[in-house]
Amino acid sequence: MSNSRRFPWRAAPVFVALLWVAACTENASMPTPDPQTTQLIRALSERVQKLEDTAEIHKVQSKYAHYLFTQDFDKVVEECMARNSPDVSVEFSDSGVYRGLESVKALYKAFEEAKKIPGFFILHMTVNPYIEIAADGKSARSHWLSPGASGSNRSASWVWGPYYVDYVKEGDQWRILHSNLAPLFRNPYEDSWAKATNHGTVKGILSAVADEPSTQYRPYNEVKKETDVFRDYPDLPQPY
Repeated sequence: MSNSRRFPWRAAPVFVALLWVAACTENASMPTPDPQTTQLIRALSERVQKLEDTAEIHKVQSKYAHYLFTQDFDKVVEECMARNSPDVSVEFSDSGVYRGLESVKALYKAFEEAKKIPGFFILHMTVNPYIEIAADGKSARSHWLSPGASGSNRSASWVWGPYYVDYVKEGDQWRILHSNLAPLFRNPYEDSWAKATNHGTVKGILSAVADEPSTQYRPYNEVKKETDVFRDYPDLPQPY
C-alpha cells in the first residue's frame, strides 16, 4: 500500500473524537464522554477555532489590499477597520499616524482625490504572513511583507517592505486595529533603490492631517551605508 493511502494513525484520537461528537449529535442518549475524551474534544475545538480565525484574518487583510487597489476607499473603513476601539490607527511611509476612527475616516476620504489622477493605482500586496492570535482569541498581531507599486500615467514607483498589522475581533468579525506599512524602499521605477537619493514622501499629498509622527519608516537612502539595516525592525509577534 502506498504511503498516500495509509491511514494517519497519529490523527486517530482526533478522528475518534469527531466520530463521538457526530454520534452524540445524532443520538441524545449517548453516554457522557470520559474526561480524557472531553479534554480531547475541547482541544480539537480550540485548534479548529484558531484555524478559522487565521483564515478570517487572511481574508480581511486581502480585502483591505483589494479595496485599496480598486479605490473603494469607503469600504476600507466600513468593512476592514476596527469600529469600536479608540486606538484604531493607520500609518504608511512618512504619513504620520492617523489615530482614532474619525482620523482614519478622514485619511481614506482624502484618498478619494486620487481618483481624479489618470492611471492612478496603489498596489500593496501582503505575503509571508506571521500571525500570532492571543490566548483569549480576541486579538492578533502579525508581520507581513509587501511587494508593491504605485503610480499614474506620469510616474511609477516601487513600494516594498514590511507591514505590521494588529487585529481585533469585534463580535464574530476580525478587523484591522493598527496598520503600519514601513517600506524599505519606495523609489521611482526607473532608478535602483541603491542609487535613489530620495525615497519619496507622502506628506503634503494628503489633505488629512496626521495625529502623531511616523514610528518605523526608515527608507533605504537613509540606511544604505549602515551594516545593520534592520536594527530598528520589530521582532516577530510572540505568544500572548
